[in-house]
Amino acid sequence: MSIGPISLVTILSPELDQSVAMYQKAFDWQVASGNPQITPEQAQRWGANKLAGAPTVTVGGINGGVRFIQSQEYQTPVPLKTFGWSALEVCVDDVFFYTDRAIKAGFTLLNEPVALSGSDKPLPLIAAQLAGINGEVLYITQILDEMPNFELPDVKKESGSIFICVLGASDLEASRKVLEEGFGLRRASDRHVAIKVLNKVYDKPLTDTHRLSSLQLNGRNAIEIDQMPAEAVNRVVKDGLLPPGISIVSVVGQSDQEIFLKLPDGAGLEILPHN
Repeated sequence: MSIGPISLVTILSPELDQSVAMYQKAFDWQVASGNPQITPEQAQRWGANKLAGAPTVTVGGINGGVRFIQSQEYQTPVPLKTFGWSALEVCVDDVFFYTDRAIKAGFTLLNEPVALSGSDKPLPLIAAQLAGINGEVLYITQILDEMPNFELPDVKKESGSIFICVLGASDLEASRKVLEEGFGLRRASDRHVAIKVLNKVYDKPLTDTHRLSSLQLNGRNAIEIDQMPAEAVNRVVKDGLLPPGISIVSVVGQSDQEIFLKLPDGAGLEILPHN
């Protein structure tokens, strides 16, 4: 089954209104119409029965959105300190403008906009990393030119769209194997680079390198898998709930029904029917 593009990123939050407002102010996203509560069927499929009936709000742009689910029963993880889905990446046509807007909207700057590194030279990408209030990390990325071996959005047409989700893995190859063998995803990259935001969070030299690998999705989207530092830990998940931070990434797939599976490190992947 082929999958993509990214449709939703699910995040538990004790503060729905504030969370939604931050993304609206940063990117001019709109609240989507739909069921204002998680259905018992959804909660059962996710293995999170305590979320049945929980208030939920989805906010999004041209492509992709964030689904916030009300929950008071968990401790927000420290950004990038745990395994699982760690970040959503939004493409923009002016990274400095949108980074400034995101900071004013309430996001915390983790790493200022800089050119991203390839194996031997900078990539045609400028990205900043910020933290939301629910343990999620937000990459704001300007795509300057075509990327070798990647299919990425045209930011002139899709500015403000989610185009990558980042999986922080305890074992990069194990997580990648599930996605490649289960969905036939094409490996677009596998390299060691200095990920400055990880080095800052873990108080390491900024030149320390980390392994990352990207897999191409349909719809000019991708999944990036980062091999997390040895100091990273598992997230604390309470019975009947989803993991804190980014818990589920939902993608469009060639299926006539919704499918949910858990990747390594408890990362939820949801396949939504192609309309």
